[in-house]
Amino acid sequence: MVYNSITARRPVRYFASDQEFEDFCVAPYAEIRETANGVMYVSGNYSDEYLECLEDGVRFVIRDEDSVVYKRQCVCKRVPVMHNGKLLERDTLVQLKVENLEPYFDF
Repeated sequence: MVYNSITARRPVRYFASDQEFEDFCVAPYAEIRETANGVMYVSGNYSDEYLECLEDGVRFVIRDEDSVVYKRQCVCKRVPVMHNGKLLERDTLVQLKVENLEPYFDF
């Protein structure tokens, strides 16, 4: 989807809080992965819905002038860990950089 900035504005999706935006952006679980050298690590993922919105050029606005997510341009959320298709009895903190955030007071 291509947008001409003169004739059309990209769509905007609004969120009531940082937590709502974090829930939208972060996949429901993290995964244990392995590097080529055999080192194991835990990695968080973006949600499919967030990635689809990025592809469509959607901008995101959190309705909070003091949004920590907007200030840091990243989301942090605790999620369960999955390994080999099974959820483990532990969770981890996932921190992911986010794009297309706009300040609330501009809208």
